[in-house]
Amino acid sequence: MRLICALVVVCVSIAYADEASLLRGLDTDDPRALAQAVGAIERAPATVDLADVLFAAGRACEDRLYDPARALALYDRIVRELPDSRVAVAAGRRIEKLTAMRAYAHEAAELAQLRANADTLRADDVIRRGDALTRAAWPGASDATLWLADWLCRTKRFADAQARYAQLFDREPLALRNAAGCAIEAHDWPLAEQLARRLPTGDEIERAVREDLFRSAAQGRRRDRLLTLSWLALALSIAGMLASLGDAMWRGGFRVPKWQPPIEVMFLAPVAAVIVLASFTAHRAIAPAVTRISVLGIALAWVSGAALDLLRSRGRAVRVRAVLHIVACILGVLAIGYIAMTRDGLLDMLSETVQFGPGA
Repeated sequence: MRLICALVVVCVSIAYADEASLLRGLDTDDPRALAQAVGAIERAPATVDLADVLFAAGRACEDRLYDPARALALYDRIVRELPDSRVAVAAGRRIEKLTAMRAYAHEAAELAQLRANADTLRADDVIRRGDALTRAAWPGASDATLWLADWLCRTKRFADAQARYAQLFDREPLALRNAAGCAIEAHDWPLAEQLARRLPTGDEIERAVREDLFRSAAQGRRRDRLLTLSWLALALSIAGMLASLGDAMWRGGFRVPKWQPPIEVMFLAPVAAVIVLASFTAHRAIAPAVTRISVLGIALAWVSGAALDLLRSRGRAVRVRAVLHIVACILGVLAIGYIAMTRDGLLDMLSETVQFGPGA
């Protein structure tokens, strides 16, 4: 009996792994690779857990391959072979919509063409053509509105996107979720939480989506506060170092610092140059952040060294001032580090690396 149970567990684990790998195959921006991933799903044997993968493949065919006939076949397979799955009802609705759109070939072709070419067209043309499709009397009007809202959000036209999402709240389940995600993208945390509260909580997946949106909004709000504090810390650090240099220049008679770099810069500059070059070689995504941190660190070290050299030349005490300089330099470097990582979108990359390892 134990052997049978173990075999069942192994078989289920293998099946789940296969379905998970099939689902990961859809996560690509390459149309050829996406088509191959859909083909692998089409050839997979039907299991209860495969229904979600089939539905995701159908949506990929609609939204990214612009192949409604292929999507229709995938949805039909769910309804015929897996009628008890949780996505069977949603697949049936997609079948009804795609079947109804056969009589509107012109509008469907226009929407498919607009989706495929949106990034190469002028924004005004995309909006004009998209709005025309949303106002037309055809079954794909809701899909056109949702796509246009997503495109507007992706191109940072957040207010226009929210206006399109609002048109769909009563009839398109994805509209509320996408609108909440768009509000997070726009850093409008109160709106994101307000929209997330309106999401349904009927099953575990819906509750997980809702909680994830709340978690993202809370994390975004914390990051915004830290970013504001980082800018303040950076300003205080620079102002403090310049004030220290000004004091060293003016007290006891005006004196200009020597033009040659202080010993601190002579030591730091080669090290920083090596680190910057290594960052461009190892991972170009982090190179701009490393460059900003290195440049500011060298600049602060230069000002600090120049001020301390002037103080020494006048016979003034430098121990306390040197400690304050170190604190200001550390504060400035940490602040520009956080600002650079936020600006370049590296915080999420770092979080994933810490959570899942460098191979994530």
